[in-house]
Amino acid sequence: MAKKIFIAATGRDIGKTSISLGLIKFLLSKELRVGYIKPIAQRYVKVENNKVAKDVFLMKKIFNLESDFADMSPCVVERGLTSKYIMGNRKSPKNKILRALKRIEKECDIVIIEGTGHAGVGSVLNLSNAAAAKLLNAPVLIISEGGIGSTIDHITLNHSLFASYDCSVLGVIINKVKKEKYEEISKLLTKGIKQQNNLEIFGFIPYRSILSVPTLSMIKETLNLKVLNEDNISDLTSIWDEQVDNVLIATMEPHVVMETVSASQSKVLITTSSDRSDILLAALALYYSKVPNLIGVLLSGDTPPKSIMEVIQKIELPIMLAEQNVYSLASIIHNLRVKLTQKDETKINILTDLFLNYVDYEHLYDAIQNSPEIELTWKEKFRNWLAEVVSLFSYIMKSFFRKT
Repeated sequence: MAKKIFIAATGRDIGKTSISLGLIKFLLSKELRVGYIKPIAQRYVKVENNKVAKDVFLMKKIFNLESDFADMSPCVVERGLTSKYIMGNRKSPKNKILRALKRIEKECDIVIIEGTGHAGVGSVLNLSNAAAAKLLNAPVLIISEGGIGSTIDHITLNHSLFASYDCSVLGVIINKVKKEKYEEISKLLTKGIKQQNNLEIFGFIPYRSILSVPTLSMIKETLNLKVLNEDNISDLTSIWDEQVDNVLIATMEPHVVMETVSASQSKVLITTSSDRSDILLAALALYYSKVPNLIGVLLSGDTPPKSIMEVIQKIELPIMLAEQNVYSLASIIHNLRVKLTQKDETKINILTDLFLNYVDYEHLYDAIQNSPEIELTWKEKFRNWLAEVVSLFSYIMKSFFRKT
């Protein structure tokens, strides 16, 4: 039977997917057959009319994992599903998830199970992360952000819920530790988590700002922006992969905008009102001067006059239009949650390198290999047996049709 590890976290966007990426890369380097499953997902993409968790799509594409999308993403929480479940109009996804895991296990040596949010997420379906770890009989690795008091508080809270389900928590990884506080935080948390929770710490991963920076493409898609010169730049895909390091709210004089952008060491997106023709002309001047760090202009309001549009449609600098006001746009971009895609090769390489450089992965691997099975009740054992029978039949049928 395959070994399993449940990747949990103390909140959203803490780094479960990042850790999963690094762990899978390490396990594949040991020539192990690796599986991946996201039991419950909230964010999804459509693949051949099927709803698949975004993280599942990412892992399968990056690592070319063999399991079917349907097994790797057995339950997607669509809008309205929780209401239907509470009213008794939807069945529990427990059996479906368990059968999916059993099928994946048959083809793998080890399975990475990635949770959703903190330990209590999913409770509305009677399947919190803690309950899911118990159902799937998997030991838990908790990921938390680098702080001191708040980190210990969050780990304690989440650890308590897993413990209440008799889940084995192998330890924690502390992610996104600020560079200037790295030594202090690692020293204090090593002692504090041991005192409070008696948990192993497998690593402290430093924060890298590039990982939280959105691309131009992400901003365009999130804000549903209209590209005023789309026909002229539609083939220049590299433009949209540019990182937006700085959003410049251009309410100042044009010469100040030009000086600020020219002096900047980061990639700049100028944001201004569409009636500020002077700012737009300054941006065009920067473009024709070949200032390399200007990557686009985001306008708020109406389409610019025809005379300016004629110039815009001749250049290869993205000029975009939005309905929101300038300050709303800046706020939305600032709070944008950056999610990886398989195209983000630079970020993926950074993440996996961080894991391999800052996590004691051999110690973690040994902990997974030596983790004890959770003691199950006779009902849980029967459910597992039934899921095993169903998944075995499904596996045999799939193998038969592959051969034919």
